Amino acid sequence: MLSSGTRIESTRILNWLGEGSCGQSYHCEGSEGEIKGQEFYVKLIPREVSERKGFQDYFIQEGQALEQLDGPGIWPVLSTGVTKWKHWFRYSWLAGKEIKVEIKQEGEEGETSIEEVRYIRTLEDLCDYAITEISPEQLLTIMITMHQGLYKAHLSGVCHGNLKPSNILVQQNKDGEWESSITEFGLYRLNLFTPYGLSDEEKKEVTVMNIDGRASFLEGEKFRPEDIDHQQLPEENWDLFAFGKVVFGIIEKAKHNSDSLHEWKDWEEWASRATGKEQREPFLSVAHSMDAMPHVGDISRFGIKVESDSSESNVDLEELRLKRELKFQLKEKLSTLKAKRGITALIGGVCFVFYLIYSIYLLLAPAPWTEYSLEGLLDSYQMGAGLFSGQAWGIVPGNYDEEGDGGQDVVGEWSKEDGFFVLKFKRFKKSREEESGKKLWQFIGDGKTSDEDYFIWEDFLQYDRARDALLLIKRKDSRSTYLPGVRENGVPRLFPEGRIKTSFGKIKKSELLFVKEEKSSTRWSLFFALGFILASFMYHRELKKLVLTNGEMVE
Repeated sequence: MLSSGTRIESTRILNWLGEGSCGQSYHCEGSEGEIKGQEFYVKLIPREVSERKGFQDYFIQEGQALEQLDGPGIWPVLSTGVTKWKHWFRYSWLAGKEIKVEIKQEGEEGETSIEEVRYIRTLEDLCDYAITEISPEQLLTIMITMHQGLYKAHLSGVCHGNLKPSNILVQQNKDGEWESSITEFGLYRLNLFTPYGLSDEEKKEVTVMNIDGRASFLEGEKFRPEDIDHQQLPEENWDLFAFGKVVFGIIEKAKHNSDSLHEWKDWEEWASRATGKEQREPFLSVAHSMDAMPHVGDISRFGIKVESDSSESNVDLEELRLKRELKFQLKEKLSTLKAKRGITALIGGVCFVFYLIYSIYLLLAPAPWTEYSLEGLLDSYQMGAGLFSGQAWGIVPGNYDEEGDGGQDVVGEWSKEDGFFVLKFKRFKKSREEESGKKLWQFIGDGKTSDEDYFIWEDFLQYDRARDALLLIKRKDSRSTYLPGVRENGVPRLFPEGRIKTSFGKIKKSELLFVKEEKSSTRWSLFFALGFILASFMYHRELKKLVLTNGEMVE
């Protein structure tokens, strides 16, 4: 139960009215826009129903159909919507006719009577507080408008399934006659929703009842035919049976307040036929039911006529219901296919864009995070991705290892300068620890060290796209510049630039080629892109085929 003041879309709750088998009822007031200050009746679908998988799409479709239902005998749905978990229907508020009634109470001094104010809003209220106002002629007026509403609803493929006096609103016209309007069309059917694809056993586990609405459900059960499956969707004969039970209830109460019992004989006969009492054949349609009412006259003046072949009318109605079910299932399938098509197209497009960007990147730079090594030696490089700079990884040369071994991993940064990839590395000098007597961690922090505390060197590399390799052009540190060279029958290595010049040709310039270890040319991004794009195309083809096959059912 929601408390007063709670907002439901553009209305706020004034007070709680009750909870029935089809949901909670509230008296609300418009809080904004054109409806501000207006009173409404709002019905919330039970949460246990609204949280079932697929219900929201079904609710929106059914709500749109019920909003179109209007005319004499129908209390129309003004709007529907979803606010968080709350799935609601909004109706006009019926203030009702104020009436004073005497309430008898038992006290210490015996039985006393007090006068209280009541409001007649429903047929149930009219029977409880003013049954003397219902004569056979007045009952005919009430039943005519009820038949008009039910006739239009059935033509639209909507059966009520929960007709009872509390769901029939009454109000007086300008001539003082009571007229009726049926409310809450379609709510019983909504509460029977079960997720598509459940087995018969699983469906039986889903109930339309809740604990608080048990009494309401049992009351409604009195106005439905016996021995029906409560998981079955409501049918036209349920509503016609309910009409008969409503009339029997009115007659029973009216007889206690009338001296003439004979005047109800015709209505008793009609109600017996409507309920199939004494093995009588029930009415086949709303038109047949209305045509048989006492003293109704020519029903064509109400826009209703008895079909010459009622079985054909029933078949048409069943076909309409089936068509709506198929249309809902088709919409669910279309929605699923569109979602799958969109997701696969998006993933395929992202993978393809990544492939294009990566391919363009490889035309200009070495493969990122890929090891390029010198054949026969431990020396290697890796470069992180970047347009003009990024992280770099390398191996510490022996010159910058105070123990003379080298070979440790070192992290640095690369940048692009004059067509070269310049990799800058630095390594802390261990001698600084011995001189200062500090531990290594004590040098961490701004201002704790300077360039003199590090070995700093820069490697200038050039990318050879044809061979997919890196060429070490030179190395620079604070003391000298080193170039690749080779002695006779030796292996290429780095020599100080001045030494090469003074070697009188004994050291010749060479190249140090770092080749990519990963030789696989498989581009998984392209593979995934083509796979997902193909899947999207298949979903699109299936979607197009479904639309062409069911063109008339697709909006």
